[in-house]
Amino acid sequence: MVKNLKIYVVVDNEGYPGFLNDWGLSIYLVTEYWRALFDANTNPLVLQYNLERLGLKLEDLDFAVLSHHHRDHYGGFTLVGLKKPYLKVFTPPGGEYLKRAGLRPIIIRETERVAHDAYVISPLKAWENFYETSLAVKVEDKGLVLLVGCSHPGVVNIARKALEELMMEKLFLIIGGFHGPPPYTIDELAKFTDKICPAHCSGLEIKEYIQSKYPEKYCKVRTGKVIDVKDLS
Repeated sequence: MVKNLKIYVVVDNEGYPGFLNDWGLSIYLVTEYWRALFDANTNPLVLQYNLERLGLKLEDLDFAVLSHHHRDHYGGFTLVGLKKPYLKVFTPPGGEYLKRAGLRPIIIRETERVAHDAYVISPLKAWENFYETSLAVKVEDKGLVLLVGCSHPGVVNIARKALEELMMEKLFLIIGGFHGPPPYTIDELAKFTDKICPAHCSGLEIKEYIQSKYPEKYCKVRTGKVIDVKDLS
């Protein structure tokens, strides 16, 4: 397991002062073994500005993951291709277009270990010919951290798939877009998740629901947020 994991929210719909915001999602991960980008927002200029504010460089990346093929998640990969040509981007079926950005798409069909204790989870079908994947990281003394894009197949379905594939019983933390789920979905997720960090398309109503009903589990996400996983309890 990795000992240290820092999660940098590079782009979210809402942000802290001094950052640019956009309808999209991009998260930069740093461990002692590797650096990775999960999704790349819509606007390359917003992505670049916020990366600079956070002191992060695309040139330092070891790999990237694209959760699904919507522009608010892949739009910034044109910038990634300029800064880090031929970077491996793990993607669900249909990601061949990333070659035009100078990247090296690797199509994921089954769960695959892509770096030290980092796993891209088998894509789940959202609708005909459209799939979504997620990124899971095993963290020492904490457990499994899961990143999701928009959770079109259902956030609980994605979470349970990751646990099943990696033979684990619970999540330590989940972060990303939950796609405005009903409250009972969050109730189910809370049964096996310590920290719930809704972002992007999750919706204000569901954020307030989590904060009200599960204050000990709620994690506020904004552009510019930095989460050091080892500091969470």
